[in-house]
Amino acid sequence: MARLTRSEVQDRNRRMLLDVARIAFLRDGYVATSLAAVAAAGGFTTGIVYSSFGSKADLAMQVATELQEEQIAALGEHLTASDRHQLVQQAKIWARSASESGWIRFELELLLDSIGDLRLAAAQVVRQQHAVAQITQIIGALVPAAVLDEDAIEVVAETIVDYSIGVGIRQTTNPAATPERFISMIEPMIIAVLDGVPAPTT
Repeated sequence: MARLTRSEVQDRNRRMLLDVARIAFLRDGYVATSLAAVAAAGGFTTGIVYSSFGSKADLAMQVATELQEEQIAALGEHLTASDRHQLVQQAKIWARSASESGWIRFELELLLDSIGDLRLAAAQVVRQQHAVAQITQIIGALVPAAVLDEDAIEVVAETIVDYSIGVGIRQTTNPAATPERFISMIEPMIIAVLDGVPAPTT
């Protein structure tokens, strides 16, 4: 078997570290996870982790980027029912799964750690914009064009992202806090929009 090149070894190590770090961050959270623990779990030295990612925050940002992409894509895959009530139930199932996975808690802890670092804060803004774009695309595929225009759909997507951050904050002190109650409250409005009832004009 051909020997791996230096670049291929580095790519393999990065992938292994990302996979190990993902497990640790989701299980223990960002704050409680150390680079030494990630290195040990992957069978590497701490120096390898630093040379591969530079810092714990940079490693976590890469993990969070992948998780965000996957989680929002999973939301789109969940919303496949033709029945509107079932569609809302699928959204609740996804929300519960996302909350229980540790993803939202991890994202929140990383977000708070990024506040004082201009570079990381800018990266967080880009990630949030991408999340809004992903959710905008999902909503646009579900809502009739005559009901909500592109600007309105983007505002809804931004609201979902902002609300998710808020739920994450509540869950740090109250693990029972979930978005399901809110989804149930606005379910009639969701169904009306999905059924093509135009939003009231002001």
